[in-house]
Amino acid sequence: HSWVLHIDLDQFIAAVEVLRRPELAGLPLIVGGRGDPTERAVVSTASYEARRYGVRSAMPTAKARRLCPDGVYLVPRMKTYAAVSREVFSVFGSVSPEVEGLSLDEAFIDLGRSLTLFGTPREIGLRIKAGVLAATGLRCSVGLSCNKFLAKLASELSKPDGLLEIAQENVRETLDPLPVGRLWTVGPVAAARLEAAGIHTVAQL
Repeated sequence: HSWVLHIDLDQFIAAVEVLRRPELAGLPLIVGGRGDPTERAVVSTASYEARRYGVRSAMPTAKARRLCPDGVYLVPRMKTYAAVSREVFSVFGSVSPEVEGLSLDEAFIDLGRSLTLFGTPREIGLRIKAGVLAATGLRCSVGLSCNKFLAKLASELSKPDGLLEIAQENVRETLDPLPVGRLWTVGPVAAARLEAAGIHTVAQL
């Protein structure tokens, strides 16, 4: 059957900043402005350490400052991130001509014509992870499955720096115990409505 790979760079923008300034590693890092109360900036990305304080992407930076007052706040450098993204996508293109970018740090890759050249889906996933690390110093998570929905779910379940394959015969086994909020496009509002109706897991749905 067909194989789709979903790849997502781990905390991409924060990781690029840490490469430039290694002393920031392990600190709660928020990229998206200084967090000044008069600013209208929003968080572009938050390191895993900052997420423990409740800081999330698209949150007003001023709110992030209230949640994480001791965080390191940086103004985004979009040209730099775009340049690193081009290097990453060059690695993606080295294994397949069928690359569908979703953002600077995320893409689907159709492996249909790649398997005869580069081996199994897992081997291709590992090849991409190694290629991105060698080219940029960045780590990423990879999901493999028979369609986009499952491939994206697999990469999310494998974070950080993982690789997960959901074969067709294991779909129900993998999905059934998951909370409904893990489904792609089911946001907090939809999840709350489903849970209010007594539907908490994918199996129940």
